Amino acid sequence: MTESGTAAWLGAKQATYAARRPPWTGYVLGGVILLGGGTPLLIAMAVALGASIPLLAFSLMYAVFGWMLIEKIKLARRGRNARLDLFQHGAVVTTHDGKAHAFGWDSVRVHQDVLHSRKNGVTESSHVYTLIGEDGVALTIGDTRRTSTSRYAGIAAHMQGAEFTDPEQWGPAIVQAVSETQLRRALEDVARGRELIFNTIRLSLNGMEFKGQTLPWPRIREMRPVNGRLHVKEDGRRLLSMDVPVSSIPNFPVFYTLAKRLHEATRQS
Repeated sequence: MTESGTAAWLGAKQATYAARRPPWTGYVLGGVILLGGGTPLLIAMAVALGASIPLLAFSLMYAVFGWMLIEKIKLARRGRNARLDLFQHGAVVTTHDGKAHAFGWDSVRVHQDVLHSRKNGVTESSHVYTLIGEDGVALTIGDTRRTSTSRYAGIAAHMQGAEFTDPEQWGPAIVQAVSETQLRRALEDVARGRELIFNTIRLSLNGMEFKGQTLPWPRIREMRPVNGRLHVKEDGRRLLSMDVPVSSIPNFPVFYTLAKRLHEATRQS
């Protein structure tokens, strides 16, 4: 990561995305209703009933509303002056303090965490992408309420970025650019006998290693992502040999393509 958003090595700019503005209308109306109507009602109930239950209930409502309001203010602050620029050879994330952090497609580690859910018949998506530079500094952009530094191994620091508009566009664009840039080199490195590390998983010509256990490629019966998790089944076992969140594996398309090719090559030989 660097703090130079105009580095020549980035190449031509391809797209720019602004920070998403949080909706305030609902919170303003909620505050007016809660404070304007709830406070007089609270006083009336406390006087009439002479009990602490109404006070406790409304205090809880005030606390929840206050917490949600603070979170919205934090989100708005992170989005101030923030911008995401995609270039031919990398991306630049400008944070609220005006600092530009550059990531090259040839070296960045990207953790992708995309969740889809249905609410009232409508599919909603939550996008989180964490970019880790060569210096080990991680920057999370997207729905930062769902992040956890525990899933990112070997990072020096973790920064919370902004939510940018159109994540369904810039998210896949980042992942595709990284895959196109790093896959060929990964295939060449493994062919030369090198072991590649993807957070807690190691890949080599011999097999896949996870938590100190090595699974040789010939023993792996099936390997596929299921509902945001990587499932690996081993010959002769009913239980899963590996069940790992996709979001914990950096550059997952590179990892998965590489693992599938190594597995298929072994099974066909």
